[in-house]
Amino acid sequence: MTSNKKVFIPIFIVIGAIIIFIAPLLHINFPKKPEAVKLFEKKIDDFNLLEDNKLCQLKGKLEVNKITYLEYIEQRESLDIDRSARTDLLNFQLKQIVNNHRVFGFRTLRVFLIGFGIRLPYILFSFIILFFFLYSRDKLKTNIYLYRSVMILYTISFLISFYMTIWFVLPQDLPVTAYHILIATLTILSSWSSIYLVKYYYDREILFVLSLKIKELIHFITTSRRTYVLDFAVKASQANPDLKEDIKLKLGEYDEQLEVTMKKVAGKDES
Repeated sequence: MTSNKKVFIPIFIVIGAIIIFIAPLLHINFPKKPEAVKLFEKKIDDFNLLEDNKLCQLKGKLEVNKITYLEYIEQRESLDIDRSARTDLLNFQLKQIVNNHRVFGFRTLRVFLIGFGIRLPYILFSFIILFFFLYSRDKLKTNIYLYRSVMILYTISFLISFYMTIWFVLPQDLPVTAYHILIATLTILSSWSSIYLVKYYYDREILFVLSLKIKELIHFITTSRRTYVLDFAVKASQANPDLKEDIKLKLGEYDEQLEVTMKKVAGKDES
């Protein structure tokens, strides 16, 4: 394992743990209602208070006989009609303000963060399961049943986590059939692409480390050939000239076999 990998793995785990801890609590720092909504709701409360005062004043006039009962009924009906019309208008305006502040269809950013914060850890847990699967893949292969079981585990984890997240952020006004088809398609594509990308970059890192080791091995072989094999062959031929041709033949066979082996390592074998 490279030194960079030794550092990256703990950092990755700690960052994941922090996000998992913070995500469900992130909404606490956000207001329950946008300021514009609060101000308009106060305007509605003031309007209702004013209308209630008008009604109380009208009842007071009736009690002290300033108006007749028939006049009270007429004025009360007029107040109710006017109040009902203005209430409908105010509620419509409030709804528009709420809609202008929606986040992915939810009334406020706080409500959105509550739902998303609960679902985000599922995605992170899925990545963590996949990461540990890749990290200990060789050990898991010693038990093929355990190996396949963990593959099923992280695949299902990705599917359910992306399903929950996509279901959460998609608009809710789609036809039921189209909604189900779209969410299923996006879930499968998201899961597959995430698994593929993680595996790709993880395997690429392994291949990079392996290529460095192969280059180091090739360097050692070529150096040792020059330093030890040739030196030994020269000394042997000097000690016994009769072995010179045999040594030359053996060296040729050795070089030929070395060249074939190097081509196989480099992936250039033509056989």
